[in-house]
Amino acid sequence: MLDAALASLWLEVASSAVTYSTAARVDTRARSMDQQATGEPVAPVAADMDIVPTLGLKYDDGSAVASVEYAPRISFREATTNPRTEVQHVGRLLGDWRPSRGLTLHGTQEFVLGQVNLFTNLPLGGSLDDDPAIPGDTPGTDLPIQPLPEGVDTVFFLSSLTTLAAETVWLGPGWRLSGSAGFSASGGLDDAAKEAVPFQYGPRAQLSLGHSPAPRHTLATTVGYTDSRFSTGARATVTTLTGAWTHRLDRRTSLEAGVGVGVAYSVRATEDAAPDDPGTPDVTPSATTSGGRRLTTLQVGDAPVADPAQRLELLPDLTLAVTHRVPSRVADFNGRLSARVTPFVDRLTGLVYPRADLTLNGTWALGPRFRLSGTAGSAFAVGGAVGDRQVVGGVGAGWTLNRWVALEVDTRTAWTRSPDVEAARTVWSATLGLTVQKTGIL
Repeated sequence: MLDAALASLWLEVASSAVTYSTAARVDTRARSMDQQATGEPVAPVAADMDIVPTLGLKYDDGSAVASVEYAPRISFREATTNPRTEVQHVGRLLGDWRPSRGLTLHGTQEFVLGQVNLFTNLPLGGSLDDDPAIPGDTPGTDLPIQPLPEGVDTVFFLSSLTTLAAETVWLGPGWRLSGSAGFSASGGLDDAAKEAVPFQYGPRAQLSLGHSPAPRHTLATTVGYTDSRFSTGARATVTTLTGAWTHRLDRRTSLEAGVGVGVAYSVRATEDAAPDDPGTPDVTPSATTSGGRRLTTLQVGDAPVADPAQRLELLPDLTLAVTHRVPSRVADFNGRLSARVTPFVDRLTGLVYPRADLTLNGTWALGPRFRLSGTAGSAFAVGGAVGDRQVVGGVGAGWTLNRWVALEVDTRTAWTRSPDVEAARTVWSATLGLTVQKTGIL
């Protein structure tokens, strides 16, 4: 009987496939220098180089798929002015299992550990061709574009996201039930890093029920929950209930609309400061330091109006998006225009307020080997809330020379304005990347 069990196990392993992938990417970058990064006179332009070797393994037996990837980033910063080396350890573990027909289980673990330069990252919701499963939670250097304290440049940073999810169609034809639970942790690890990016951690969960009453219509109801606790003492808990409707107008155009509400409970940071400014008579500054960032509100009069330490708010959760595709063998186009008003958690202060995000993305596949993409967007607080304003944009192009070599060009810029910083900040970068890769079967 033991021989039969070993033979069955051997046949199962032999029928599965284990593949490997190796790659090496080199990025050379020219970027603007931010004066507040060092507090000293700096050159207006800096040059960087990133080297990213990647090693991955994938196991696939038909009903279960598991993969692991390790891609450290070795960065040579400001090679012509103030040369230094930064290292980030980046890893990912993915798993999919279909134990029975109509049921799929997912699991992911992603992490980044190492030195992160806060002024060279211009996130636009990921790179131009990324489609993260959870927007805003892509681990790595995808930090918010927000003004940071003077004297801070590179921080020792950790980002970790663990997610377990399940999806089933057992409820009947046209019905889909999915749910996920996870835990995230990110931010600076040492005291200096926490002054720039406070460490935050907490659980998150989501449950969604979808139904397709007709081929062109899809309805979905989603309940989401996030709880973030910050090293500054701040806390933000957001629960959302959203209903979404997707309608395919024709073969090329789809419309998506969502209406919901969010309940946000927030606790302000415990570190308070109220410095005196004798040069400003009859003005009382009310300041709160959170994550090394000072939120200042000038109140004219005898007594300042202080915000409550704890707040419970009802915030809108609205989405409107249009997706359009122009199929073509010469210039296949995919575009998306979206507008959202959602509860936003400021990861630098822990404050929660409604924020509008407007984004426009487009990708052109000019033949089988050349791709051109562009993105633009803006984000700002609404409903009387006070928050950062952002305008971002970028274009990129990719050329696959052959199955082993690819060449990419990426340019992006960002303009930000914070209510607690006198001047707006504009940064830009232009990157040329070369990737060499190889895959095979073990």
